[in-house]
Amino acid sequence: MSEGRVNIVLPVHVKAPVEKVFPLCCPVEEYRWIPGWKCHLIHCPNDKVELGTIFSEVSSAPFLLSSFRGKTTWTAIMHDPDNYKLHFRLDNEKSSSLYTIELQDDGRGGTAGTLDFTYTAINDKGGDYGVKNMEEKIRVMLSIISAMLRHYCETGKMLTFAGLQKIVLSEPGLSVMDKIRMGLNRVVVLAMYK
Repeated sequence: MSEGRVNIVLPVHVKAPVEKVFPLCCPVEEYRWIPGWKCHLIHCPNDKVELGTIFSEVSSAPFLLSSFRGKTTWTAIMHDPDNYKLHFRLDNEKSSSLYTIELQDDGRGGTAGTLDFTYTAINDKGGDYGVKNMEEKIRVMLSIISAMLRHYCETGKMLTFAGLQKIVLSEPGLSVMDKIRMGLNRVVVLAMYK
C-alpha cells in the first residue's frame, strides 16, 4: 500500500449458480437488487453491461469522495462473460480506481470469487482523508455490495431499506460522520434521479 493508493480484496460466496449471479453485475440489473439504485447510462446500447459500457452514479460518494454528493463515472474496461470476469475503471474528482469482479462455480452449485478494488488518489484531495480511513471505507463498501447481492440471489428479493440501514448502522468501520453522509447521499440520489 503506497501513499494515495489502497487495495482491498474481498472474497465472496453466494449460494446460487454463477451463471445467474454474474449477469446481475450490470448497471441495469442492479435496479433489481440494490435498494434505491439510480444511475445515468452514458453508453449501454443493449441495456446489458459489455465492453465499453459507461455510466455515472452518486451512491458511492460517501465511500470514494468522503462526501454526500459527487459523481463517479464507471467504464467497463474488460468484460468476459464466458469466464465470469468484469473490470471497471471508476473516475471522479479525487480518484481513479480499478474494480474487478471475478467469479467462478464453487463446485457445489454456488458462486465463489473476489471483489478487488484499487483506489488511487489523483490529487491532494483524494489523499487528504488518509489511506487507513479510505481502506476501511472501501472494505465496507464492498461488504455492503456483497451482502446485497448475496441476499437477492439467495432469497429472490431485494434487501429492504431497513435491512440495508441495519447493516450500515452496525458497521464499526464507518464513523458517525460517514453514516450521516450516507443518509444525506440517499436524499441527493432521490433528488437527482426523479
